[in-house]
Amino acid sequence: MKKYLIALVPLFLIYNVARAQWVNNGSVVSTSNIVGIGTNAPSSALSLGPATTNKKLFIYGAGNEASGFGQATSEFRVFGVSSGVNHISFGKYQLTTDSFTEQMRIDNGGNVGIGTTNPQNKLDVAGGITGSSESRLYLTNYTDPLLGTGFALKIGSGGLAVNGNSIFNDGISIGSSRLPAGYKFAVNGNVIATSVTVKLYAEWPDYVFGPNFSLPTLKDVKTYIKQNRHLPEIPSAKQVAQEGQDLGEMNRLLLKKVEELTLYLIENDQKDKEREAKKEKQLSVLERKVAALQKKLANSALKR
Repeated sequence: MKKYLIALVPLFLIYNVARAQWVNNGSVVSTSNIVGIGTNAPSSALSLGPATTNKKLFIYGAGNEASGFGQATSEFRVFGVSSGVNHISFGKYQLTTDSFTEQMRIDNGGNVGIGTTNPQNKLDVAGGITGSSESRLYLTNYTDPLLGTGFALKIGSGGLAVNGNSIFNDGISIGSSRLPAGYKFAVNGNVIATSVTVKLYAEWPDYVFGPNFSLPTLKDVKTYIKQNRHLPEIPSAKQVAQEGQDLGEMNRLLLKKVEELTLYLIENDQKDKEREAKKEKQLSVLERKVAALQKKLANSALKR
């Protein structure tokens, strides 16, 4: 029995030494079930030693390229091979089937894809994005073509709120999934506003009062109305029903008709005044003739 005990003592000592000092070649140390690389005093299960400005742990390395983890000043790094279509993938691993399912990737151009393996932008999400409470998207470095210095986009269950100048390159449709061709803004429903300004590209009809404007005669207007059942230049009821009406253009045309009507009234007023003056002149002549005739009759009566 003593012989067996004596034989076990060296084995026990060898076990403890191996357990306490697994390998020490100047760069790898294992003590008390923890491993240190580049340090003789590891402080965790796997320690790369004291902090440096460029500490790395390579998982793969070939030539000038490598992938792995690293630590710089105040920065933890995850890096992959830099050439070709290499990328960094994040996902879940199934141990029993030895299979990996990608859920997010960073491609070699710096694009981040969630739910897609081919991100086309700096952030490309295949699927919805849900935010809790009040979600915000801040684009603080964006400067729009106007005078804005960036804006906040808030999306919630109550709708969409944009703070600052907003620019839409294409059209906007509200209350409908269809945007009629040729229009930038479409609303299927009522619109209320305290003020609306329509800036026309067409000439404002002040030229109606100019010396070169040819005012249609009322006879011509009457003939046109009789044939078409609407004023000249004004769209018909059928056209408005099919195409709607351009408020800016309609206001321009209505103003033109009001100005034409004003000219008709001025013209008729001038004619009325001329007729009144003519009547007064005729009445004055008639009154003189009556007075002369009365005088003549009176003289004849005296002679009798």
